[in-house]
Amino acid sequence: MHSYIEIFNFTPTPEYRPLDKLEPSIRESMHNQKAAAVLGEESLDLFAEKIMACLKVYYRLVGIDAEVIAGKGSVVPQGILPRFTESLIHYFQVLKEKTVANKEIAVLQYSGIATIKIRYKYTDSVIKKLIKLGLRDPSLLDDPLKIFLKGGALHDLIGMLFICSSPYEREWAARALYSFFDYEHRTDDHLLYGFYSVKRESGYRGLHCDHTCFYPRFDTRFREDSLGENDIFEHFDPAMSEFEILDRFRSSFNIEIQLHTAFENLWAGMEHRNSYNIQAKGAGRSEKIAVQWNLLSDTMKNLEMQFERLQVDTEQARFDVGYRQGYTFIKSVLKRLDTSAYQTYLAYVKKGESLETLLKNHEISRQAYVEQSHAIADELEEIADRQDYPTLKILFLMQSTFIHYGLANHRSYFNSEDIYRFVQEALKRYLAIYELLKADESIYKCNLLMIIVILRYQQLAQQYGLGLIHTGEGVMSEEELSLVNYTTNLVLFKDLLAQLNDLSPEELIEIKNDEAAFLKMVHRTDVLAREWELLVNESPQEHTRIAKEVIRFRTRYVTPELGEHFQTLLERNKIKNVSYVVKFYTTLVWHGLIVPLDALKQIIHYSAYDKIKTSDLFYYELAAYKFLVVDGCEHLEECTQKREAREMSEKRRKYFEDFHRKNMIRQLFKIYKNEPRFTFLRAKYRFEQLIGSPFKMDHFSESLKNT
Repeated sequence: MHSYIEIFNFTPTPEYRPLDKLEPSIRESMHNQKAAAVLGEESLDLFAEKIMACLKVYYRLVGIDAEVIAGKGSVVPQGILPRFTESLIHYFQVLKEKTVANKEIAVLQYSGIATIKIRYKYTDSVIKKLIKLGLRDPSLLDDPLKIFLKGGALHDLIGMLFICSSPYEREWAARALYSFFDYEHRTDDHLLYGFYSVKRESGYRGLHCDHTCFYPRFDTRFREDSLGENDIFEHFDPAMSEFEILDRFRSSFNIEIQLHTAFENLWAGMEHRNSYNIQAKGAGRSEKIAVQWNLLSDTMKNLEMQFERLQVDTEQARFDVGYRQGYTFIKSVLKRLDTSAYQTYLAYVKKGESLETLLKNHEISRQAYVEQSHAIADELEEIADRQDYPTLKILFLMQSTFIHYGLANHRSYFNSEDIYRFVQEALKRYLAIYELLKADESIYKCNLLMIIVILRYQQLAQQYGLGLIHTGEGVMSEEELSLVNYTTNLVLFKDLLAQLNDLSPEELIEIKNDEAAFLKMVHRTDVLAREWELLVNESPQEHTRIAKEVIRFRTRYVTPELGEHFQTLLERNKIKNVSYVVKFYTTLVWHGLIVPLDALKQIIHYSAYDKIKTSDLFYYELAAYKFLVVDGCEHLEECTQKREAREMSEKRRKYFEDFHRKNMIRQLFKIYKNEPRFTFLRAKYRFEQLIGSPFKMDHFSESLKNT
């Protein structure tokens, strides 16, 4: 790979003409946009005068004076507008090059942003846009300064373009850009973090965000009371530094943000000079040519999608979810007790995997899949009944129930009624095995088997109920409560904590031999503990007893070594589920074992392998909120300090609060629309408990009533 020392781009030399020489351009653009048909011939002169008045203000903003005009492009104007745009790009350069470990610019880089471009509209473009706006509403031209400033109709006077490599990176980039700009509609769930999709007749595609102001809230150097709509010319001094200009005028100008992928930017570069001024701006519009540009644009979009799909497939070749392997500890116990039983067990595992492959490849009907799965489960039960040793019986019963557990997790293949029956059957069987284990603690490795059974049960209870979140009456139906209820979940949770806390060193080594499974045990138990902590439902004495067991569990298992162990398994490609990777990083952030930014870097990295569920991202945002806002930490060492010793400023804390809260609100809307009901309810309760305010589903309806 070649490294270029420097890159030089040829750009057209701007032409600065005297104001009185702009009249022909104004008249030509008015003719092209059919001004006479809109205004009438008698109003054209007055309209042209208004356009000229606006251009006088524009020349003053740019700093186009006699010296600049005489220089014919060799003298660069130094007005407010060019200085402001130069200061903007300079700000990003300084963050990248001179600010040590700036978190916000790092997030922007991790999000996939490779290039940042900035421009302000030149004279000819401003003329065309002013005429277009004036024809739509002539009163917009009555205040020549206001139309160029924040809130004015010319919302794209300044434009910033951010370019990332792949389509999947756009969401991360849109999320990161909110740290640098202030704009509305951040939580609107039909937008991408405030960005909307643009597709024009010319074939152009991109994500846009209009009416934004530059405001990096994380940067405490910026004053909260910028200049606003005061007379900006009085406050401009050419000797101002880049930062002083940004600080003084950041709220004075609209900025249009555009977000492109590499393919979209390639298209925009080719299409803009050849077609944009014709197709998008009205001179010589041709439907036939427009169709051809559109077809070519669609072809490039398909090529981009194929490229991204190939990239994902390439990564997934080594990072695939595969089959549900279960706990290898069970296999090791079987092999130790009875090699013949072990071989039988493996044969039935293989049967189940082969059957699942047939379903995924659509080589078997859903009904046949269910029937054959039940047949395998029944055969395993018969084998269990024939065993002389209770341990072997339990192990075959667990595998039989695991078949039903697999059926319960096939929501993409079966309707809700079918899934309900599968879940009901799996839960009933896991409870029966739990009772067998409780009744005979002489069973070999009884406590370890009980941990696995409880975790399997609770996994389903979380997916198809509220698990350990007890909200009282009215939330769950009688049918849902009969499926999973809080009392049973709590009994199992207390037993789970007791079994894990009382494991001997030898038993712990035994279960750690299955490294990935050990991490899952710790993670899932901690998730249950966090749900139980959400709402206090027990008597004070009972709550205190459970809380002590939770503390014992976390003291023993949720340690810095846990994060190191997790990272080692990732590097050795032992963990193959992207969703689980996100969840585990969330657990580490929640307990102050990793900085949110470092976790986010890895989450973005793994999002290239598979699509991440919105609910998984929501819990990352929730954990980041706790780390940064509730706990007031920015660095790991602060997590061990007393609260008063932590140094985060109030302004920075408010920035983190606003950023992550709005991210979560948007994600809650998406979870509500796209994920199961209990996933939404669980996320909603966690949000309200941590944030301290209710989540309103109908906030938009309420705002409509007030208009």
